[in-house]
Formats: sequence, C-alpha cells, structure tokens
Amino acid sequence: MLFTWIYMSRSLQACDVAELEVMAAGFARRNEARAVTGVLMKVGDHFVQVLEGEEQTLLDLVGNILKDERHSDFRTLHRGHIRERRFPKWSMRMMHLDQRFTVKAPAIAELRRLVKTVLRGGAPGDPEVSRSATVRMLMAIPRVIALDGASEPGGVRSAGLIRSGAQGVMR
Repeated sequence: MLFTWIYMSRSLQACDVAELEVMAAGFARRNEARAVTGVLMKVGDHFVQVLEGEEQTLLDLVGNILKDERHSDFRTLHRGHIRERRFPKWSMRMMHLDQRFTVKAPAIAELRRLVKTVLRGGAPGDPEVSRSATVRMLMAIPRVIALDGASEPGGVRSAGLIRSGAQGVMR
C-alpha cells in the first residue's frame, strides 16, 4: 500500500548548491531503486521532504534518515496512506527556495512562505496552523515544478529550479 511521509529537519553542516546537487543525485538513484518518489526543499539550514512509496520501504528509509548525523531536529509533519503519488515522475526533486530568482514567480514566493510557516510550526500551540500550511505547501509544489518543465521524468533534473544569472530566464 502506498504511503507518504513528510518531515522537516535542520542541517548541521553547511553545503553549497553544488554539494547538494551531488547528494540529491545519489538520493535519486537510491530512491529509484526502491520505487520511492518525492521532493526535498531547502530554506536556509532547514529541509522539508515529502517521500512516497511502500510503507515498509519508507519506514526503513526514515529509520536511516534518523541515524544520519548530518542533520537534527527531525519532526514528522504528516505520514499516512495515500491513493496515488503526488510526484510519480520524481525519485528526488531538489528545490533550493532560498536562492534569488530572476523571474517573478508568485508560485515560488508562495511556496517559500508556506515552507517557512511549516518550519516555524505555525502559531505557538496551534497544530492546525501547521497542518493547514503543510497541506497548502503540498498543493503549491506542483505549480512551482511546472515552472521548470516538470513533464520530463527523471531524478534530479533541476536542483536550482530557477537560477539567477545574466540571462534572467528559466533554465
């Protein structure tokens, strides 16, 4: 039965974009072999990841993530059974939401705002705010991926999503 696990964590080591792209490519290969799909979003030194796959596979994968000493403050935002995958074409989609974007994209700004709300945990003592932000975040991810040509299947196609640069266009 298909399962999803959404969590957040804080990185304990600084990584530049190139290092993260290499790591994400490795994650993508391993996820593809396990039939795991999903997306990993980075904002500052925090990550939010959505994983999809068979329940036992995700339990094993999250067990390994919890043992990984590169991050801390692991918190499950949501986990449960799903009818279908939200990201069937992506064994790992990495989105660096803390980069400067050269294209005005309200969808990116909204996703970044939602991820930050999720990272803050919503209003103190109000789990409904965090849950609502998580749901809205999940709905915003496909709109952002579509900006970068999400119809193309594969692992890590674009780690930066939209890069800033002299051309000022989406890559």
